[in-house]
Amino acid sequence: MFPIWERKFDIQPFKYERNRLPFKMNNEERLWRKQWLEDQVLHPDEPQNIPNLDKLRLNPIRYRWMRFWDGAFNKIRPIVGGYTPVLRYSIPKILVIHTMGILFTYYCLYRKQNWEYSGGASFYGYKGDWGTEAEKHLTSQDYYDRGFQARKACRYAEHKY
Repeated sequence: MFPIWERKFDIQPFKYERNRLPFKMNNEERLWRKQWLEDQVLHPDEPQNIPNLDKLRLNPIRYRWMRFWDGAFNKIRPIVGGYTPVLRYSIPKILVIHTMGILFTYYCLYRKQNWEYSGGASFYGYKGDWGTEAEKHLTSQDYYDRGFQARKACRYAEHKY
């Protein structure tokens, strides 16, 4: 249970009918509830249309992202019809997930680590054969080699380590 200062506060007076039964509400509380219900009716001018409200409340990147997709889906609204909000919600997310998957695949397949630079994906695994007949004794240089021994440059004697 949350402490009282962290609990949700319901602003509606006497929300449940059992609290509004006779002998539980006095006249002052009835007037309070009546006033609250009257306050819930919107004025004809409400809600106010404030231009650029989204621009003020969102950061610039999010605002441009939202404007791009809103413009795109407003153009296809006559074609799609009532499914526009569902598509507007789901298609950008699907495209972002798809793009991230493509980038991750590229990063893992084509940006492998080697001895020349440290960026990229690094995969570790057993270098020997799993069969019992294959006995390969690895030296200390064979572990985490990152392609150094297969290099083409600096292979002559004075560059050996």
